Amino acid sequence: MRHRSALRFCRLAILSVAAFALSARSETLPRLAGESLSGKEVVLPNDAHGKIALLVIGFTKKSSHATQAWEQRFKKDFGNDQRYVVYPVAVLEDVPRFIRGMVTSSIRRGTPPGEQDRFVTLFQGEADLKRFVSYAGPDEAYLLLLDAKGEVQWHGHGLFGEQDYAALHDAAKQLALR
Repeated sequence: MRHRSALRFCRLAILSVAAFALSARSETLPRLAGESLSGKEVVLPNDAHGKIALLVIGFTKKSSHATQAWEQRFKKDFGNDQRYVVYPVAVLEDVPRFIRGMVTSSIRRGTPPGEQDRFVTLFQGEADLKRFVSYAGPDEAYLLLLDAKGEVQWHGHGLFGEQDYAALHDAAKQLALR
């Protein structure tokens, strides 16, 4: 039991140091042009300008479990603060063209109407985005935290865990202090 607590503490410390190190250097997000579930064109980072934005990216249907967990937890902490916004992003380039409409309709049915303007579907640029997020596995969530200027200040990936979430939470709070 003591070993597990020490391991958990070390993991949290490493994630916090990584978040601090990443916040010291920003990265420019490649232009992501897609369509919201409500049918509007969305271009990131442009559309997020002026807000602290969390992009929660999934590359497979199975990754939706991970992306939803991260998104819900972030919204719980920051959803009532107008300085923050969340953009769920479904990368659908590998979905065959003849069923893309069905897939998009299914996602739309599972997304509350008030959240459909910010839920982005991407049908191009998958390879570049995978390189940018250091793609490691298909069923994980990929997270990009942008400052109000649209620069990536923190990124991570994986399944949701409270100890992992702490690094994202801390980075988001630090951006609000700038």
